[in-house]
Amino acid sequence: MLIAHVSDPHLTADGAPMHGVVDTDTALARVVADINALDPLPGVALVTGDLTHDGDAAAAARAAAMLSALRMPWFAVPGNHDRRDAVRAACGPYPGDAAAAWMAYAVDGFPLRLLALDATTGDPFRAAMPPAQLAWLADRLAEAPERPVLAFLHHPPFDTGIGWLDEMGIAEGRHELGVLLRRHAAVAVLCGHLHHPMRGAWHGVPVLAAPSVANRTMLSGRGTGLETVAVSAPPGYVLHRWDAAAKTLTSELRFLDGHAEDWRRARPDPAP
Repeated sequence: MLIAHVSDPHLTADGAPMHGVVDTDTALARVVADINALDPLPGVALVTGDLTHDGDAAAAARAAAMLSALRMPWFAVPGNHDRRDAVRAACGPYPGDAAAAWMAYAVDGFPLRLLALDATTGDPFRAAMPPAQLAWLADRLAEAPERPVLAFLHHPPFDTGIGWLDEMGIAEGRHELGVLLRRHAAVAVLCGHLHHPMRGAWHGVPVLAAPSVANRTMLSGRGTGLETVAVSAPPGYVLHRWDAAAKTLTSELRFLDGHAEDWRRARPDPAP
């Protein structure tokens, strides 16, 4: 099973460059074209949030239209720059996504069961996994305990060492999230938000953050506003390969324009 992992397109409502600097339309179109040219073709694509830059319904609709050019099914979750209702209206309905307070759902029909999670709160500077969503996740894990699970959401569950991003990380429920995923021996958690490829573990579960389709952020300093778009790199995404027989997930960073780099490591997993 091949999985294309795309994150943080940051499309604007009218197609104007983000911050007047970054042509996010062209970046997303190029990533979609690159994925569509893969041989073999991925069976599914996962989009881990920030489809929009300002949360506009028009931007969400434009993102969904561009992602619909993918030659495989794709599934999205909202990020802190998105409005949940706009993403739900543009990309849904997804199976089982019935809760207005968060956008979580299960996707079956693949060798891995895909569980979409939503840590957004409406405040772009705060994320949380509310008890109701954790209970929903526990129910989904319990109903198919033998199925290998891949979870995806926008926010990394761990501290990354990038202080200004960690300040807007998951402030509530992340320990409980780790306990649930460890208990089920989840294959991995896929996320975005960092605008940097980063790998780590949370309660022993691998966590893989995709690079941004749009722009690169700084790894140090507070880096807000235009400072975050000044550090440039070509658009990128991740190609994950699940080997059901070996029960292994391998993940390849793919950048356009011949660019190459390795994963950065997060802080050590604090779980016992």
